[in-house]
Amino acid sequence: MKILVASDTHKDTATLATLLEQYSNQVQMVCHLGDHADDLLCFQAKYPALTMVAVAGNCDSVLSADAERMLVLPPHRIFLAHGHNHGVKMNLDRLAYYAREKDAHACFFGHTHMPAMLWYGSILMLNPGSLGAPRAGNKPSYALVEISDTITGEVMYL
Repeated sequence: MKILVASDTHKDTATLATLLEQYSNQVQMVCHLGDHADDLLCFQAKYPALTMVAVAGNCDSVLSADAERMLVLPPHRIFLAHGHNHGVKMNLDRLAYYAREKDAHACFFGHTHMPAMLWYGSILMLNPGSLGAPRAGNKPSYALVEISDTITGEVMYL
C-alpha cells in the first residue's frame, strides 16, 4: 500500500489539489496530520477511491476528526497525531514513548512544519513538514510511504 502524507496545509488547498491529481492513481490512502485537515476532507467526493484519513491539529477548531488515530495496516500499526499535545517542538521523546505504549511500528506527526524521518528506537518517526507554511528555509514538503512487510518512506519537496 502506498500513502501520501501531508500536514499543516493552512488553507493551501491549491497545492494539495495538485498533489492529489499527481498521485491519485499511485497511492491508495492520503493522511493529513492536522492544522486545516479539512483541506483534505473537502476532496473526498472528487477522489472516492482514495481512503482519506485526518487528525485534528491545534488550528482545527471545527473538524470531525480525532486528535489522534491508530491505523492498522497488517502487519503494521501506525500512530497518527498532530504532535502539539506531545511536545514535539521540544523533542520527540514523549510522542515516541506514547506511540511505543500503543504498540505502534511507526508514528506520523506534524506541528513543527519541519520535515523529518528517523528511527526512534524501533519506531519510524515521520513528519512530512508543511505544505502551506514551511519553516526554516524549507520548501513545501510532504511524504510518500510504502507499507509492505516493512515501512519505508521519503520526504518529498515541491
